[in-house]
Amino acid sequence: MEPSENPIHVLLASADAGDGAGDTVAATPTARSLERRDDRFTVETVRDRDAAATLHSSDRFDCVVVAADFADGDGLGFLVDEVEGREALPRLLVVGVDRVADPSAVVAEALAAGVTDVVRISDGVPASRLLANRIANAVESRRAATEADRQRERLDRFVSGVSHDLKSPLNVAQGRLALARDDPEGEHLDVAATAVDRTLELIADLLTLAKQGEKPRELESVGLRDTVEECWATVATGDATLVVESDRRVLADPSRLKQLLENLIGNAVAHGGDDVTVGAVIPMYTATRADTGLPTGFYVADDGPGVPETERDRVFEEGYTTDNEGTGFGLNIVREVAAAHGWDVRVTESAGGGARFEVTGVDNAE
Repeated sequence: MEPSENPIHVLLASADAGDGAGDTVAATPTARSLERRDDRFTVETVRDRDAAATLHSSDRFDCVVVAADFADGDGLGFLVDEVEGREALPRLLVVGVDRVADPSAVVAEALAAGVTDVVRISDGVPASRLLANRIANAVESRRAATEADRQRERLDRFVSGVSHDLKSPLNVAQGRLALARDDPEGEHLDVAATAVDRTLELIADLLTLAKQGEKPRELESVGLRDTVEECWATVATGDATLVVESDRRVLADPSRLKQLLENLIGNAVAHGGDDVTVGAVIPMYTATRADTGLPTGFYVADDGPGVPETERDRVFEEGYTTDNEGTGFGLNIVREVAAAHGWDVRVTESAGGGARFEVTGVDNAE
């Protein structure tokens, strides 16, 4: 079974979560009911304030739902306290109108405190449908707002890239054409032609950058090995050799995954050594941490000189290159493709001392 589209991980804090072992209760009736209502949901229930605070501080959840009677009757206080100093997840307060002396006052106080939504329920009335809808709406609204912010940032960077990176070669071409009028036998036309070619390369990369950063409409099951081998056949690899260590299938937009891998392979061949390895990022399970929140994905590694630690954050910036012939957009496009899928990308050191580019947060396709 393939993972549900856009899964939603919910932290549910409730004073009457049950009598499970420890402070975390894996499957309460409310949690099971919510998961049945919407197959995107994974609900983790806690009944202890410290446990809730610890989990809330992680990056695993998309939404926090707290009962008004949680944490010694101060569920609202927990929601407000936990949001200070960090970006707020959607926060929903569930108010049992039969258990609170003045439900309207609680609702007003919660909304004034910036809680995302308040869900009023009555004893004996099934609330899972209403709560599931409100959770889904809150998470989808936040994701839409986050995506809109990301697209605005992309547009700003795109405009900046166009104005900055195209200006220099166009100025060169314009200047040399002016000089060629007085000296038609000189080298000015050749230099101008080279500058125009450079401009066309930059335009091609900028258009690719604009397209690849858009969020994919549909994800498909894509074979990593087949895609890598297809990329290897289309990238200029010279005498380099390829080793593919994974038969994993991932959920991705096929053409954009191919663009990402082509850029990483091309970068490995251009700046690395003689060997390129593609493999799976395997979570490091331990006796105390064996949950599904650990990063999975794939990597492209080489045995070249590697990337200095001081430069590892900069390599994904627009225009960053150590090659005078490069446009500096190859790895930036990799970052945009990854971000559009909701993946993370970073560079570290490979086993051979070269560069290892890891793409994580990738969903496997069964």
